[in-house]
Amino acid sequence: MRTGQHALLRRCAQGIAGLLYPRAANCLCCGDPRQASAADCLCDSCRWAIEQKRLPPSACDRCLSPVRPGKPCAFCASPLMASIDRAFAPYRYTEEVRQLIHAYKFDACNEALPLLCDAMADALPVRDFDCISPVPLHIKRLRQRGVNQALLLSQGLSARTGIPVAELLQRTRYGKPQSLTDAARRKTNVENAFSASKEAKGKRILLVDDVRTSGSTAYACARALRDAGAQSVSLCVCAVVYRKK
Repeated sequence: MRTGQHALLRRCAQGIAGLLYPRAANCLCCGDPRQASAADCLCDSCRWAIEQKRLPPSACDRCLSPVRPGKPCAFCASPLMASIDRAFAPYRYTEEVRQLIHAYKFDACNEALPLLCDAMADALPVRDFDCISPVPLHIKRLRQRGVNQALLLSQGLSARTGIPVAELLQRTRYGKPQSLTDAARRKTNVENAFSASKEAKGKRILLVDDVRTSGSTAYACARALRDAGAQSVSLCVCAVVYRKK
C-alpha cells in the first residue's frame, strides 16, 4: 500500500473515532471528560495553567528568549537570528502547552487549532507584513502526515489578521525530523534543506511554525527567503522552548 493511501486510511479512521468518541467531550490537555468547556474544550484547571505559560514580560523583545537583568541576549547574538528581524509567540513550551500542540499536530484534533491561532494573533502586535509563509514539509513527509500543520496555522492566522498566505518555501532535502534530532545536530540537519520562490523578492514575510526549539529550522527558512530577496523575515510560532541553563 502506498504512503498516500496509508495517510488517507489514517484520516478516515480518525474521523470515525471522532464520531464515536467526540474529542470536544474531553479536555484537550488532561483528557478529563467531565470538566471540559464546550466553548474551548479545556477544563478550568488546564485553561488557567496555559494562561500562566504566557511569555514573561522579561523575555527579549526581539527573539523572545529569557534575558537575565543586565545581561545581553545570547540568542540574538547567535547566528540563528542573523536572518530574522523579530519573533512572536504567545507561550512558553511547557507541559500543558505541549499537550495542546500535540493534540493538534499528532492527534488530528481540530478543536485545538482555533485556540492556537487565536493566541498567535493576540501575540502579533504589528501586522505590516505582505504575506504569511508556512515552514514547509518535504513531499515524502507531507504524504505521511496528509497535511502540513504549519500551513493550517498560517491559514488560521491569516483569517484573523487579514495577511494573505503565500507558500514561498519548499523543502528540497529529506531529513530526520528535528524533534528526533539532538540539539548539537539540529543546525546541520536542516542546512541547505530549503529553497524559496522568486516571489519572495521585496516582500515583508511572516514565517509561521508550531514551535521554536533550537531556532535552526527558522534560521534555515529565513536564510532561503533572504537569499531570494525578501525585504524582511519575522517569525511567529505557538510556543518557544526555554532551555534550562
